[in-house]
Amino acid sequence: MTGPTGKRVPHAVHTADCIADSAGGITFDISGAARPGALLVLRRRGGRPGEAADEVRLPLTGSGGSRLRAALPSTVDLAEGHWDVRTGVTGDQPVRPGVRDVRALIDRVPESGRVFARIPYPTPDGRLAVRSWVRAPHAEAGTVRCDQDTATVEGVLYGSELGEGAEAEARLRGGDRTHRVAVTGRGGTFAFTLPYGPLAAEPVEKRQWWDLWLRPARDAAGIRISRILDDVWDKRAIHVYPGHRADGWLAAPGYTGDNDFCVRLDPAPAASPAR
Repeated sequence: MTGPTGKRVPHAVHTADCIADSAGGITFDISGAARPGALLVLRRRGGRPGEAADEVRLPLTGSGGSRLRAALPSTVDLAEGHWDVRTGVTGDQPVRPGVRDVRALIDRVPESGRVFARIPYPTPDGRLAVRSWVRAPHAEAGTVRCDQDTATVEGVLYGSELGEGAEAEARLRGGDRTHRVAVTGRGGTFAFTLPYGPLAAEPVEKRQWWDLWLRPARDAAGIRISRILDDVWDKRAIHVYPGHRADGWLAAPGYTGDNDFCVRLDPAPAASPAR
C-alpha cells in the first residue's frame, strides 16, 4: 500500500470506529487486538514526526473485549491540515476507518471567535485520517444562489463584525488580478452578489481559479470564505452549483479540496461547424 506521496506504507491491521462531538472532540475505538501500552498517534501530513506541533500521542485504554479506546479532547490543539491516524507502540501502523459517527457536526455553531473543525475521514488508499481547520476570524459560507451570470453568497462571520466599506474580493489564484463587490449584512451576517463577467475581462485561455475573501471593513485584512461547520470533509463533489456559459468562457462556483469557496473559469469549447 502506498501513501498520498507515493511512498509505501505498512498495511493497516487495526480498525477504528469514530464518534465526533460538537465541541471538537473525537473518540476512537480500536479493534484488531491492539495490545495495552500501545498508543494512538496522529501525525500531521507533511510535518516532522516527533515535533510537538506535528504529532499528538493519545493513550489507548481498555473498553471491553479486544477493543481499546483513545479520546482526542477538544482542548488538544490540532494545527490546520490532514492528520494521519496510526497505532502501535511507536505509532508505525496505519489504521483502517470503521464506522464514523459525525452527525454532531451538522450545522454546528461555534461558541467563540476562534473556529476549529475536525472531521475523521477515509483516505483514497483506505486509511483513517482527520481533517483539521483552525480559523480566527472565520467567514462561513451558507446559502449560494446562482442566477444567469452571478452567484449570491450568504454567510456568517465569526470573530469579527461587518463595518463601513465591507467588501468581498475575488482573487485570481497565481495572478495579481482582483475584483471587489459590496457586502451587505449586519453584525455577524454577510451577503454579496458576484458577477462573473468582470472575472473574464481578459481572455480565458486556460482554467482559472478565483478565491473568495471577505473584507469586513475598509482596509481590513481579508478573511477566507469557507464552509467547514458540517460533516463533509471534501465538498467538491457534494456541493455542485449550476454553471454559466458566455461567449468564450464557462463559470461555476464551488469549493476547493480544503472547503474554501471559489469560482472556476474555463475556456468554452469551440462550437461545432454547421453541416
